[in-house]
Amino acid sequence: SQKPIPVFASPVIERTLTDRVEALGTLRANESVELTARVTETITKLHFEDGERVKEGAVLADMTSTEERALLEEAKATVVEADAQFERAKPLAKRGVSSDAVLSERRRDADTARARLKAVESRLADRQVTAPFSGVVGLRRISVGALVEPGTLITTIDDDSVMKLDFTLPATFLSSIKIGLPVVATADAYGDRTFEGEITGIDSRVDPITRSVTVRAILPNPEGTLKAGVLMTLEILKNQRKALV
Repeated sequence: SQKPIPVFASPVIERTLTDRVEALGTLRANESVELTARVTETITKLHFEDGERVKEGAVLADMTSTEERALLEEAKATVVEADAQFERAKPLAKRGVSSDAVLSERRRDADTARARLKAVESRLADRQVTAPFSGVVGLRRISVGALVEPGTLITTIDDDSVMKLDFTLPATFLSSIKIGLPVVATADAYGDRTFEGEITGIDSRVDPITRSVTVRAILPNPEGTLKAGVLMTLEILKNQRKALV
């Protein structure tokens, strides 16, 4: 007689099954700009260090602005005087002591003074480099005393609170790839650590040569671990379903 065949028994349970699609993607900061000079002036002070985190609106660099500051004080005083003249002219015109033409002239003088003040403030703002958003600055590319001109690179700034992971997929996946699908990404630079995110955008065009489409996922980066430019391997978790196994 034949010997019994050993078997392993396991209860049937319900599990979540997922189809996985692999791809390669490159990290980009959520926002990224190069900070450059807007005028030709000398750098008088730098307010940041390499790799420092800064807040939106923080002044990063000052340029020579002695003349503009003097003009600003003059413009402010002119506005105060023009407003005072206008306020004095209003009751006089109301009582008929002075003409409406004089009142209109005083109003025009006040408006002109304010416009000149705004122009001086704009010139002064051009001599300060500020952070357009909160983020981390890169390496300092300039020193105090350097003469800069429009387009001179001072530093870079990246908003790395979340990171964009752009990758391509064959167009055959278009019917199954949707916004909101979860992704899991890894990179050699971070060892065995995994980073979770989700798909937030699908390009509106398919490349006619490669027949592929660019897809974007967003990965939260609260610790600032992820850096722009890193190549990552990711898995898209699609067609999640319950099944008995």
